[in-house]
Order: sequence, then structure tokens, then C-alpha cells
Amino acid sequence: MAADPRFRSLWNEDELIPYPREAWLEGGFTPDMLPEGDEIPLDVAVVFTAFLEGDIELYDTIQLTTEDGSLDVRLIVVGAVADNTDLLYVLDPRTGEILQFDLEQQDVQPVNSNFRTFVEFLYQFALFVEADEGKPGRAERAETLRTVLESIDRAAFAPDAWWPLVISQLR
Repeated sequence: MAADPRFRSLWNEDELIPYPREAWLEGGFTPDMLPEGDEIPLDVAVVFTAFLEGDIELYDTIQLTTEDGSLDVRLIVVGAVADNTDLLYVLDPRTGEILQFDLEQQDVQPVNSNFRTFVEFLYQFALFVEADEGKPGRAERAETLRTVLESIDRAAFAPDAWWPLVISQLR
């Protein structure tokens, strides 16, 4: 299976990276939780990179536990914030949600309902960046982007979520 054709029109072959779609489907993810095709972008200006630094690699599993056993969560690393690779994007296999895990603060913040909507947000954000002509009109375009993104995944705009912060920076 190849990348979503829309991705091929925005990114060239060297700007996409495979993700383990088949293994995740076999592991219990449903097709509607995963992006079409089996490739995602390597990098989206400011908000995403698959280039990770340090000991953690793309698609590694992070195990979060407490000594008393009250917490035992497995998360799959799917990328990081481009400007701060200590802010990892992780997939919770129990819920399918994409979360942001802050390695320094050991804090978690919601991002998207699932990997499919996360990657769709990256695509829509990349379109926004590609069409950007500077500050004039950016606030209005950011509001349009917000409307589009909310129509894809309303939960991504909860008060404590990541995307409202991103959109506010565009204004």
C-alpha cells in the first residue's frame, strides 16, 4: 500500500516515511483509526518531525508506571514537535488517542482522537503553511483552518488540548 495520493501531491517520496500499518491492524487497531496508505510525512513546519534525538526512536514503546502499580500505560512514539523534540507525540494503544508526552515535565496533553485525525491535521496544517504569504490575512486563514480542523476532530479543541495553542500562535 502506498501513501495517500494527497500526501504525494504535497510531499515528495523522500519526505514521507512508512508507519507499521499492517502490524497495528493485526494488533487490534481498526482501519478508521489509521491514515489511508502506509506513509506519513517526515516533517511538518513547526508542529511535527519524525526525526527524533536521543535514545527514543520512532515507533518505540514507552512504558509509564508507578511504584504502587496504580499506573501502567504503554505508549507508542509517533513523532515529536519539530521545535522541541522533548515533546513527543505518542499513540495510546488502549484508546487510539494521540497524546503529547513532555519528557522533561513528565506530563501528558491530549492532541487528537486517533492517528488518522492527527495525520489529517498535519496535512491540513502543511497546506496552510504552504499557502502562507505572510502576516496580512493570516489570522483569518487561521480561523478557517481551525474550522476545518474542528470539523475533522472536535475533541482536539478541548481547552487543555495542543491544537488550540497552535492555532493561537498563528493569529
